[in-house]
Amino acid sequence: MILKDKSDYQMYRDKIRSHPEFKSLDDEGIHKLIDAMIIKKYHRGQILFDQGDPRDNYYFIIGGVVKTFHWDENGEEQLYLYIRPNKAFPYIGLFEDDDYAYTVETMTEVKLAVIPMDFYEGLLQENPEMMVSAIKEMSRMIDMTETQLQRMVTTSAKCRVWNAIWFLGQQIGDRQEDGSILISYPITLIELSKISGTTRETTSQMVQQLINESKIWYQRKYFRILEVRDGKAL
Repeated sequence: MILKDKSDYQMYRDKIRSHPEFKSLDDEGIHKLIDAMIIKKYHRGQILFDQGDPRDNYYFIIGGVVKTFHWDENGEEQLYLYIRPNKAFPYIGLFEDDDYAYTVETMTEVKLAVIPMDFYEGLLQENPEMMVSAIKEMSRMIDMTETQLQRMVTTSAKCRVWNAIWFLGQQIGDRQEDGSILISYPITLIELSKISGTTRETTSQMVQQLINESKIWYQRKYFRILEVRDGKAL
């Protein structure tokens, strides 16, 4: 990437260093990484890549939120995970898969650093500390997915909606001074119904119940989880 302004270089260097994986890189390594990456912007609702596309790039989110999901045999979307700024993807299939294992769609306006996958994997091989950080991030995502699967297997529509909001809070929410968790990105009831596996009408009813019970606040597509103890939603 060619940068004409030194302040831009400083900004991207600081952004990259904010990600645990890249903290171990020296100045030369960071410089090579910035030279190799391309900055791209996307509008809300764009597909970055589809499940099965050639696994060519690694992405670092500078701004915005994306969602990842997997298509099942019936063509239905499954296993939603949301990725926020200063996080990266994909990790599944490192050094092994030729294709992406899931689809990624932008949920907001998004700004990304696009890094060639072969360059990224080369950095991992050359930097043990960076490899350890990548493995830790992969483990975190696997744990989140397993927990989500366990908690979403319930016949209670209310529990599924509540758990879906909780997972959104864990993935893209921010803890507030009063202890609540604010999801500072717009989430429609249609989107929530997809995550929870309930109809739009049922989702709306369950959200209203949770509001009445003072467990959540929802206004203008923004959620706040109010009932939290020990860092976890009840």
